[in-house]
Amino acid sequence: MPDPLVVRDLTEFTGLLAGDEAWLERVREYVRPCDHVVRLGEAERDEDDVIVRRDERGQWQAGRYIGELAFEGRRLVITPRLGEPVVEQWLGEVFNLIAPPHTAARRDRSPFIARVMGAVWCRVLAEASRHGPPTLRRHHGVEGLHLRGRLDIRRTVRLRVGGSPHVASVSSFRDLDNPVSRVVVAAERALRGQIGHDQWHTPRVRELLPQMRAAVGSRPALRDARALARIRYTPITLPFKALADLSWRIARLEGLSADNDDGDSEGLLLDVAELWELFLLHTLRRALPHLTVEHPTTGTGRTWLMTSNDGRIGLGRLKPDLLVRDYAGEVVAVLDAKYKRLRDAWPARPRGVERSDIYQMTSYLTRYAADGARLGGLLYPLDPAQQQPASAEARGPWSLAGGQRVVFARVPLAPDAAAAALVQLLAHEDPGATLPAGLAAPA
Repeated sequence: MPDPLVVRDLTEFTGLLAGDEAWLERVREYVRPCDHVVRLGEAERDEDDVIVRRDERGQWQAGRYIGELAFEGRRLVITPRLGEPVVEQWLGEVFNLIAPPHTAARRDRSPFIARVMGAVWCRVLAEASRHGPPTLRRHHGVEGLHLRGRLDIRRTVRLRVGGSPHVASVSSFRDLDNPVSRVVVAAERALRGQIGHDQWHTPRVRELLPQMRAAVGSRPALRDARALARIRYTPITLPFKALADLSWRIARLEGLSADNDDGDSEGLLLDVAELWELFLLHTLRRALPHLTVEHPTTGTGRTWLMTSNDGRIGLGRLKPDLLVRDYAGEVVAVLDAKYKRLRDAWPARPRGVERSDIYQMTSYLTRYAADGARLGGLLYPLDPAQQQPASAEARGPWSLAGGQRVVFARVPLAPDAAAAALVQLLAHEDPGATLPAGLAAPA
């Protein structure tokens, strides 16, 4: 098998050999990110992005995903451009996952993607098991002189036709011995084998895993996906579907030891842009607890840029990443997370900002801050390797004709530094001010 292509996200490929560009072209055309991305939230995501692309100069570069992908016998490895510790720190901030010291000591010997997927898997397991372990209802047929459960009319008729005095009945009970438990235990075993230890387990995993192992064994047979597809979930057990789907992919070692020789693609990818958005959401809520910070996963209803003349149909749905409201419910800031580089690049971004992002923020402010005196901001990660700010950042804040202000800012990567920067961002231009009017806590 050829050596894998290794690249950092949002970074150009270097040292491509003959045939590599043709393979990347097939990856771009035939492999859809939505088939491999592990989602971290419940917000609707645009699925029109690609895993690799050509930039404005015709150079191949990776997209916003990290992970491993196998396609046509070749493997693509995408690592985080800001460093593995940064991504792990963001995951810890978003999901409150704290690695014990001995786990950190073993970090260099454990595959990064396996550690990330282990953290995501722990989070999905915790979310799905809020009401308990994955006990699913099973039906058991009984034949005897007494009715136990629901009468099985067809089987009873057959028994009576055959001269038997017995009746057939069906009893149901909840049991941990089911396909979900089996695939969860198999996924944990696959992750533990890749990482090399079990110190990445969260308290919830340590609580539930022994129960499932006692029911299905420590090395359960991994059946085909049809066993999972036949499960009928109730409203309470429905969260286990996402856990089962993710566990199935991990148990088959997709993305952890990706190897594929046919035309299908295998692998697991993480959308770092989504993680950056969630990191800003949690950091802003922690920094300004007296404010309401809305996110597409928590906001209600739909907001449109335009409506029809009868007011019944909307056009141009608006989905800002972060809406900041004061204690009275008024919008005071519209923020959008951009996991991109904020730097001048001729001729595509002469001031560092893509034109579509400018139009997007203008649309948001037109709808949410039509009366002016509101702040809009595009928030980018602060790349330590970039020394000079982009023109859009250095010359801000910018003003719209309606009085709204727009800032383009790079936010520090560490949680505490990011929190301080976001508070300062929402402050007046006056250095002595702490928070703008409407953002201060009510007396």
